[in-house]
Amino acid sequence: MEALESRVKEPYHLSPRIQWLRDYYFLGVKRKWNNEFIPLTTGTDWDEIFDEITFYVVPETYTFYQQFNTSTKQAAHKIALPGDFFSRSIEERRAWFIKEAMIKYVPQEVLPGDLIAGGRFNLLASRCWTKAEARARNARVFGKGGTRARIKEYHERGFGNCGATSAHIIPDYAQILRDGFKNIADKLEKAYDALSSIQKDSAHGARLRAMKTAAMMPRELAEKYAAVCTALAESENDAARKEELLRMAANLCRVPWEGARDFWEAVQSLWLTHMLVMADENFPGAGLSFGRLDQILQPYWETSIQQGMSREFGKEILKCFWIHCNTAYDAMIRTGNNQGITAGYGQLFNIGGMGKDGVDMTNDMTYVLLEVIDEMSPILEPKPNVRLHRGTPDELFDKVTDMISSSQGAPFLLNFDERSMAGMLREAKMSHLEHYINLDNVHDYASVGCLENTMVGNDRSGTVDNNLNLLKAVELALNDGRDLIEYRDTLWGKPYRMVQEGPQTGDPRNFTGFEQFYAAFEKQMAHIVKKDAALYTETDALRATYSPTPYLSCLVHGCAERGRDATQGGAEINFTTLEGVTFATTVDALLAIKYLVYDKKECTMDELIRALRDNWEGHGILQAKAKSKAPKYGRDDDEADSMALKVMDLFASETWKYKTEASGAQYRPGMLSWNYWISDGYILAASADGRAKGQFLSNAICPSNGADTGGPTANANSVGKAMGGRGKDGDYLDYRSNLPNGASHTITFSPAFMRDTAHKEKFKAFLRGYIENGGSALQINILDAEMLRDAQKHPENYRNLLVRVTGYNAYFVTVGRELQDEIIARESHSRM
Repeated sequence: MEALESRVKEPYHLSPRIQWLRDYYFLGVKRKWNNEFIPLTTGTDWDEIFDEITFYVVPETYTFYQQFNTSTKQAAHKIALPGDFFSRSIEERRAWFIKEAMIKYVPQEVLPGDLIAGGRFNLLASRCWTKAEARARNARVFGKGGTRARIKEYHERGFGNCGATSAHIIPDYAQILRDGFKNIADKLEKAYDALSSIQKDSAHGARLRAMKTAAMMPRELAEKYAAVCTALAESENDAARKEELLRMAANLCRVPWEGARDFWEAVQSLWLTHMLVMADENFPGAGLSFGRLDQILQPYWETSIQQGMSREFGKEILKCFWIHCNTAYDAMIRTGNNQGITAGYGQLFNIGGMGKDGVDMTNDMTYVLLEVIDEMSPILEPKPNVRLHRGTPDELFDKVTDMISSSQGAPFLLNFDERSMAGMLREAKMSHLEHYINLDNVHDYASVGCLENTMVGNDRSGTVDNNLNLLKAVELALNDGRDLIEYRDTLWGKPYRMVQEGPQTGDPRNFTGFEQFYAAFEKQMAHIVKKDAALYTETDALRATYSPTPYLSCLVHGCAERGRDATQGGAEINFTTLEGVTFATTVDALLAIKYLVYDKKECTMDELIRALRDNWEGHGILQAKAKSKAPKYGRDDDEADSMALKVMDLFASETWKYKTEASGAQYRPGMLSWNYWISDGYILAASADGRAKGQFLSNAICPSNGADTGGPTANANSVGKAMGGRGKDGDYLDYRSNLPNGASHTITFSPAFMRDTAHKEKFKAFLRGYIENGGSALQINILDAEMLRDAQKHPENYRNLLVRVTGYNAYFVTVGRELQDEIIARESHSRM
């Protein structure tokens, strides 16, 4: 037992200040202070506080919507409204309400020893709708054939899930650190003054007025926190702490209204600006990312070091920032078995990577941030994404390799510039946005949420809004456009009507060759992509109409210039991503159909369909052949990988066909499965690759569990080929990428693989090879099955054991048994 426990990563080199703050945070519900949701209402009979649209992408929440709606209203505090409140535009109402809440109703506190101010920000604020707006919105959501019912059926019949969710964006934080909100307020004032009287009375003018109101919120809130720091200093007996509090007050009197002059001011400005985006969207952090943090903070770090700040004190400032990011989890502190600390909200940042003309941008702040990560881990937020490329220095490779060897899956996610930039340039070409994304600026991309690539400060890309089970197209092709099995409403147990869901592509029993079956699959793929686009368009319209975010819009280029909110397509770059789920299962199912029915004639199509409807029960020999004999993606096998690329090209080409109506968001392809490859395995029918209903599907772009028998290099090569490979017609250099959003790829290594210098050198060689032939992003777990099984038996000994799931990390003991078993199987390279 002792030997096992000793391998769990522990924090180290923490000052008494940081040790206390970290320990206090992990007290959870035992704390006197927390940052849980604060519900606030207009007090009207028709008021709505919880907006379920945001959570349509989380099927686990579907059964709780009524309770969420009712309980938030019951717990809400009333905010006194001005007399003309409901005569204002919805954007102006929302801007005023959020500002009033944060300045006058949400307490401002500073914890003992903390160096950064900005505590409570998790709001559940009134949607601020008029009675007519509430009635119209609720009819669209709750009425017969409304969005809620359609979203639920879509998921429960195995298509996936979709909905216009919040965050997943990188605001232009650099401009705030550089110029402050005063500069934004001045620009908004000039833009408004330039409008004609008719324009000022229009929606354009109303939206600018809302942004003007929102732009003043950071200044007024900073003044409130400055007063708190001053009051604390007056009663503080410790001279050193008194000086810190007075310096904090001075910082807050300047930032984020003015530009930051040194490192402490910069981090304070960054945090206050960031936390108010979470307040504005009423969503605690998911996907709200910082961009290239080492590049943003480096000049302020250099200034403070030159002025005498010690490296260790600078790291203390950052460690306080780390704690603040984690308090996002307090939103749901009273839920679950780990006080709301369950998985990744995904406040991501990038370090390293290319600059213009391929120059490496690694700097001192890169290593400072890595030191902070290592010393603070295990802790979930914020999440680092290290950008690697051909020119990455050996020193950074060595540091990353050493940290990965002991990180147990946290904190690392690696991004690979060449393939990622190829994807960004592909999307520019496909959407005619070369004036915003081109060779001169594509290196400034960064990642949001888990690993999703976007541009910074002008890009609203809805990176997890749509999650489509590609395997559904195979199922429909097997039954002439109809469901293969009966699907049921999980709440009431009532079966859904069997309908002609997709186009009639013919009875596959009559097909004479695989080409005919694949043609049917193509038509069904086109159908399910179109179905997703039609359903998502409705949720996008609901968000655009009823859920403005004026404060966030101040930080996104294009919104002020166009007089449009970020939710309404105001950003210069406006995408929504269609995340392909079940990719490898789909490819392997097609390969198995080709192998079993057409190439080797191991069975007839009728026999295969009966086996799938029987969930393989009574068809054990055929199932074994499907699992063990048919080709599999993930083995660097050209035949299998050629099928993978064919499916990828089809998925991508269908995705690019669609735009939403309300915000004009262009559909783009990506592959990030989040948790859906787990839960949807219990919904979708058995698949031709030998998987039974109830077994997990494949995760993102990863091979199916147990299929990567050729080792990690073969696995990575297959992923690179599936994304597009290399060639003269490359999107960047000779790299191709069908997935601008990126693709989640998780590989688990045994700790023995990293046991000594020689093995670490081999691992570095693997990473350099991945740059050449792999995908866009890689998550690495360094775990062994023995430890994980012991953690299942003795969770009390492994509270800090972090694992990579898919693009995010989670505490192993807090995830469900099914997911734990999947992670163990993944580590063991066995099939579930």
